[in-house]
Amino acid sequence: MTRRRIIRNTALGSVAALLALGGGLWLYGENDRAVARACGGMLPLADVRAVLGNGHLEVNSRSGNGIDTCQVNAEADGGSAKVSIVDTGRIGANGWLSVPLAGGSTGDTLPVPVGQGWSGLFAADSDDGGATTTLTLRCGRGSRPGPAGKPVRGLTVTVETDLGRTLDDPANRPAHLRIATGTAKKAVDAYGCVTRPGRTPLRTVGLPVSEEEFEPLSTATGTCAGIPRTTGVTTARETTRAGAPWESCSLGDDGLGRHRYSLQAYFGPYAQRLKAGYVEEHYTSDPTPADAPKGRLRQDGSYWGSASCPADGAERAVFVVRRDGPGDGARVPEAEREYARKALRAFAEHSARGRGCGAPVTP
Repeated sequence: MTRRRIIRNTALGSVAALLALGGGLWLYGENDRAVARACGGMLPLADVRAVLGNGHLEVNSRSGNGIDTCQVNAEADGGSAKVSIVDTGRIGANGWLSVPLAGGSTGDTLPVPVGQGWSGLFAADSDDGGATTTLTLRCGRGSRPGPAGKPVRGLTVTVETDLGRTLDDPANRPAHLRIATGTAKKAVDAYGCVTRPGRTPLRTVGLPVSEEEFEPLSTATGTCAGIPRTTGVTTARETTRAGAPWESCSLGDDGLGRHRYSLQAYFGPYAQRLKAGYVEEHYTSDPTPADAPKGRLRQDGSYWGSASCPADGAERAVFVVRRDGPGDGARVPEAEREYARKALRAFAEHSARGRGCGAPVTP
């Protein structure tokens, strides 16, 4: 009797375990379907699982009018990914400016190019396990009409990842890019975008450049290459170019690289967002990068220029120099303003040449 009870209970336990296993598989499958449907069906399930693990994922998603966003959180270990896919024709439309892009403004660190066939940036402001990747895609002839009824001109894919692992270890960085590259490939298919995506999988990416990583300006070979020295401007903080859609160069003095001037180059959707911001927020009759090819910004000692870039369609690139030194409210000496213009010309010429653009016009 006792033996029969044990056998019966064991059998019931086996059935319960089987039901639990089957239920778990069903729930897991439902969770995978939710991930696969996120961001208008452009989220790559295999890549998401590879990065965030096989546990249950919390998924939130929103799509419409050429803008798809979704958030995926791993409940077990706290990893997360926030994805944004944008038809670049929406940038600035109806005052919409909030397209997320890695980099695009000066900060404590400089984002580095993704490279390897991609026009993109990899950014991180600290080493807390979080990073942002932006990939930009130019869509050529033969692309299908988008939500506005016109062929899509381009796409941006931005993924903010928090994986809780140090970026100082090169082996940890490619995981931050994997969802972005997988999403970009699915977005190209979903939008009928005629383009050539970069290589996958990406096995390496550089570390964003910290504030302390400066070098003699005379030895610069990246985004600060070719810019002349002057009194009080002898150091540079730069990255490689490698087809990045936004470039930055910081110039400083011998005092531990204290910043004196910063230069940026904006291409494609980065230039679109910059110009749209001036249209939305400019309240004077002074010309801006949105309506003139070159000029002086309202800040004394700050200027912009531009160039035509066939690879970016009709979107002109914008090159900006800003004076970061002391003297707010005081007139900047002519010698410093002349140096700012000279630095802008050198920066714009090298940047435009590296991107395949025409000769830039500068003040």
